[in-house]
Amino acid sequence: MRLSLVKYVLLLAALLLLCPSGHAATIPTKAARHLFDIKSSSAGPLLLPTDVATSKTGRVYLVDSGHSRIAVFNSSGNPISTFGTLGSGPGELRNPIGIGIGKNGMVYVADAGNKRIQVFSADGRFQFGFAVKGKKGLIKPIDVAVAKNGNIYVTGNSNHMLMVFDKSGRFLKQWGGEGTSEGQFRYPGTLVIRNGLIYVVDVLNTRVQVFELSGRFRFHIGEWGVGPGQMFRPKGIALDSQGRTYVTDSYMDLVQVFNNSYRFVYVLGSAGKPQKFTAPAGLAIDGSNHMYITEMLKHKVSVYALP
Repeated sequence: MRLSLVKYVLLLAALLLLCPSGHAATIPTKAARHLFDIKSSSAGPLLLPTDVATSKTGRVYLVDSGHSRIAVFNSSGNPISTFGTLGSGPGELRNPIGIGIGKNGMVYVADAGNKRIQVFSADGRFQFGFAVKGKKGLIKPIDVAVAKNGNIYVTGNSNHMLMVFDKSGRFLKQWGGEGTSEGQFRYPGTLVIRNGLIYVVDVLNTRVQVFELSGRFRFHIGEWGVGPGQMFRPKGIALDSQGRTYVTDSYMDLVQVFNNSYRFVYVLGSAGKPQKFTAPAGLAIDGSNHMYITEMLKHKVSVYALP
């Protein structure tokens, strides 16, 4: 009850920010058409799904974190298979969080509980794994993305760093560190690579930071707040084919959209009212402009056709 009241106050504050005179304000919205929900894999109901990724072949890979496994679906939401089981051996997982798709459909999993990245073939066969070691020892990985040259980018929660490994898992470099300046992080989370740039959700700095793959800072999106274009607890990020950036806010329970100039344009919703999600986290957009969004506390993935 108290949490709901806090959210209500924040939403009210957002409206007042939009219209200081106190008159009703309309939040720019565009409706996304709900297609279906994914609630169960081939192995049973989902539990705390944290992240989702789509491949060029139309497969959907979901981190079923509560069951320490990866669930695979087709683009219609029909279960195909699962892989991974609780453990610390090769191909086993412990509280995985993030997922990314690399060259030839290879699946990279941020195996957070085991402090490593594990790599699987598109059909779930274990290939190799490597420990996530920064300059100060083993780090719990939050998310993983793969560049076209095969380099593997990993966010580390406890060291506030973005780490880079070669295609075999050999550590190359890292950047960041705890702080609020450009290029520093406070709990970096989800990341995505597009057109030679890497987008990193900087959770407690309430922004998305954008870098060249070399680590050179370019710019950031968003700032702290509850108004349009502001962020309170950013979580997931994805880009569509038009270059628009979508960011989930797990506290405000909504998805904001920024144009290809990185300016806020609208919130997913209709008639000036945001579409409400429940603890939205991971986000992916496929080649058909369908958005997959994990709603952790509802133990499901919601799928929408984007406007």
